[in-house]
Amino acid sequence: MAQSVLMVYEHIESLNEFDYWKKYIGFYEKYWDGPATPQSSWWGQEYNNFRQSLSDHLGTETQHIKDCFFFKNEGGEYFVCPIGNSINLNILAIDNIIPLEWFILFHADEKKYFFTHTGFGAVHHDSIYYRSNLEKSMDRINKAEKLLINSFKIDEGNLKSYEYIIKLKEVVKGIFNIKDWLSGFSKEGMIILNYGEITNHIVQDSMKNENSVGEIWNILDNLEKRNFKEANSDLRHFNIKWSDISMNAAGLQNDMHTKLQ
Repeated sequence: MAQSVLMVYEHIESLNEFDYWKKYIGFYEKYWDGPATPQSSWWGQEYNNFRQSLSDHLGTETQHIKDCFFFKNEGGEYFVCPIGNSINLNILAIDNIIPLEWFILFHADEKKYFFTHTGFGAVHHDSIYYRSNLEKSMDRINKAEKLLINSFKIDEGNLKSYEYIIKLKEVVKGIFNIKDWLSGFSKEGMIILNYGEITNHIVQDSMKNENSVGEIWNILDNLEKRNFKEANSDLRHFNIKWSDISMNAAGLQNDMHTKLQ
């Protein structure tokens, strides 16, 4: 089982509890000498000691502390993704796959890596992530939705012979759901796609070449130009790639191998 996540980080000044998050972040950065990210880790009693110290600083009992992930951009502005045990409106998570419509939110140039430094100066790519301005992401997904709807409206008769393109009708539904979710946030926010544990099921040597965002936009570009054969072929290869990754993540390929022996 492997999980990927889509996370919205809101501009700290757009949050109702601005003063709370400002104090939280100020204390966190001094205590840990860095921001709180999904890659943050603690050992033994470290986290409990931190929360008690934070409780004293905020004048709030530990059980009432609200937590977040956060980062600071190049201009020194803070962006916050609240987290907690209650329903989390800022995070979408899914097991064993990354929905195609999530890739549409980003540009290939926005790809980044989480790194681990190993022995002899080697660098290990822990995970892939993309980060973009929410307004840009909304423009991209609106463009893709319009392109897909128009393609099916104008060329549905021609598209019937292209089985993989026809499947993109389901993606239009996914786009609608993503737009509905994002409509609850200010356009000043940032959005992050974190491959998370999915990267454990991508061959390490090929991680630099993993370019699903670029592949999807190339498919959409061909669809807009009505290069249906190319779009269908590329989408077929894309689906095969992610079917393999998903099966690996779910442990199904090992199960199939065992059954065949």
